[in-house]
Amino acid sequence: MSFPQVRTSAAEFPSTILNLMGMEIPEEMPPANAEILAKFKSGRLIVIVIDNFGLFEAVVYKPEALIKNMEALALIETDDPYAIPLVSKILRGPSQSFHLVEYTRGFGKAVQVICREDDMLTFGFDPAYTVNRRDDMQTYVEATKHVARAEFLYMHFLDFESLYAQYGHRTPPKTLLEKIVRRTDNWVKVLLKQAHAGTIFIVIGNHGRHPVPLNYEGKLAEWRQANAPIAMMFQKRLE
Repeated sequence: MSFPQVRTSAAEFPSTILNLMGMEIPEEMPPANAEILAKFKSGRLIVIVIDNFGLFEAVVYKPEALIKNMEALALIETDDPYAIPLVSKILRGPSQSFHLVEYTRGFGKAVQVICREDDMLTFGFDPAYTVNRRDDMQTYVEATKHVARAEFLYMHFLDFESLYAQYGHRTPPKTLLEKIVRRTDNWVKVLLKQAHAGTIFIVIGNHGRHPVPLNYEGKLAEWRQANAPIAMMFQKRLE
């Protein structure tokens, strides 16, 4: 991938998202990432979180829609790259008194969250704007209902670890992960078609909820060990 990489931090990501939607940043929050803001006009925003997806997987599996549309590749600096601490930092920044979705809703934006039931408690999502779905397919189908209505849409794809636990003894985990990445990439392609012009997509990858041995060897093993959480970003432009 030939796109220049942008370095950002999990702590400044909430401010960046607020600016991308044209909202004010609370005084206690770190400033937004100016390099990211320079690449996009403010508009509707969709956040897609994919567990066990990072720079390594993007390079090795080459998800077509993400790479074709990507306008910025942000490497997210964080002390803990796993799903729960990373998402918590992105939603709350450095302050537990702030919540990105609640703040956006309070600003008058139409918000929608699609996640597992456990995530509601873990990340503090209110039932008023949250729909629970039991697997990634249901999450995707639900997203197609809201992609053109919500001004801020958040969804979380995390099937890999449960499928690994179920099928890992029969299907090599590398093969399973590749299928998950390509499947999710196809879903992103559909959501991009359905979205309003001007909608900004932020696809965030993390290290998953738990370490999963993928049995890479040599350089591949070294690269994956150094894998960084990422945000692949693009905006649906006027056709």
